[in-house]
Amino acid sequence: MALSSAIPGPQGSSLARLRAFHRDPLGLFQMLTQEWGPRVRFRMGPWFFTLLAEPEAAGWVLSHHAQGFVKGPGLDSQNPLIGRGLLTEEGSRWAEQRRRMAPIFKTANVEAMGPWLDQTVAAWCRQQPSRDTVDLQASMLELSLAMALSTLFSEDHPRQDLLQEVGRHVTWIMAHFYHRTRSVWRFPYHIPGFNHRYHSHARRLKDAVGTLKPRPRPFRVVWDALAPDPESRLNEMMTLIIAGFETTGHAVSWALDELGRHPFWQDAVLHESLQETWPSPKTHPATEAVLKESLRLYPPVWLLSRKPTEDLSHEDLTLAPGEMVLISPWLLHRQSAVFPEGDQFRPERWREHPPQHPYAFIPFGGGPRRCIGEHLAMAEGMLAVSRIIRHFHVESQGARDLYPGLTLSSLHPMWARLTRRS
Repeated sequence: MALSSAIPGPQGSSLARLRAFHRDPLGLFQMLTQEWGPRVRFRMGPWFFTLLAEPEAAGWVLSHHAQGFVKGPGLDSQNPLIGRGLLTEEGSRWAEQRRRMAPIFKTANVEAMGPWLDQTVAAWCRQQPSRDTVDLQASMLELSLAMALSTLFSEDHPRQDLLQEVGRHVTWIMAHFYHRTRSVWRFPYHIPGFNHRYHSHARRLKDAVGTLKPRPRPFRVVWDALAPDPESRLNEMMTLIIAGFETTGHAVSWALDELGRHPFWQDAVLHESLQETWPSPKTHPATEAVLKESLRLYPPVWLLSRKPTEDLSHEDLTLAPGEMVLISPWLLHRQSAVFPEGDQFRPERWREHPPQHPYAFIPFGGGPRRCIGEHLAMAEGMLAVSRIIRHFHVESQGARDLYPGLTLSSLHPMWARLTRRS
């Protein structure tokens, strides 16, 4: 294939680079951009990649998805569990799903979910001991799942056993997806001997989700928006649970972890949390700044991939079909020209000098494939952070090691001491 020679990058050592990617992809990307600049062309094994770490080029690729790009290999479109959901579909089928789901995530509908979200967070706070050391990551994933089930799926007071059952299987399946995308041995799902554990977890997850039933709500829920045929309906349900559960849970856990290390900002969030209002950017600016800064440092979706379907050019950037385009929000969010001291937790930057380029900060992706649940995720995140800090003093314990799986999480439990405020 014809490849652009205008983009610099290293030569040779492609297998060594592939091993480095499997060991530490964030470190590899950071090393490549430090040495070669924000546009890098390189090989890993037999595959060619173009890594883009500047807002202008990333914006062009993401905003022109339908005009010349398809999603790269990430979540497998052949997967029987989510293969026909919003995360993997393309073209008219994706557009039709997006159109059906869009009313659920509109601002007015999300605001109507407020009392149910508030009740869910309040229930979590009541059940928490007055003084306890908890794993923020595990706790916030469970809370995120409870919020999704009580609103999107209209489940009244999700049972603890249901949360644990769904959470356990989703977590295992997400890890399976991640390892499968990085394995040369991808046996087709219909060959049971090589996919026994996957099918076991998928079957139990489907059984658990199958117990959910529509209940009256004063806002739109997913049931009427799902596809009529059973297979597509299940794919869409699984996509909503998997996509919304892990991303929001990790975002909130990182925000609380940072607050547990920065008393000044924890006090600022506490001051705002005493208002008897629904948290919003206007009433809770410090809370919003903390959540945005956590999403900047730890974007749950840390890597996006696209494949050109034809020769494409934009200004001095040329891409060819067959090569993979990689865009890492984790890298974009650390561009020193946009975010000085990019490795530091500085929520004040969102008040003083917020980024001007729309693709400098993309924790929810960008372009037509931008996350449909962005507004709901921000509302859940601000509410959870505000209410938890109102009730508990958070003191983070121990260092954090990043784990870039399908979502950006902590490699080890995120231990923190929660002490109920008097």
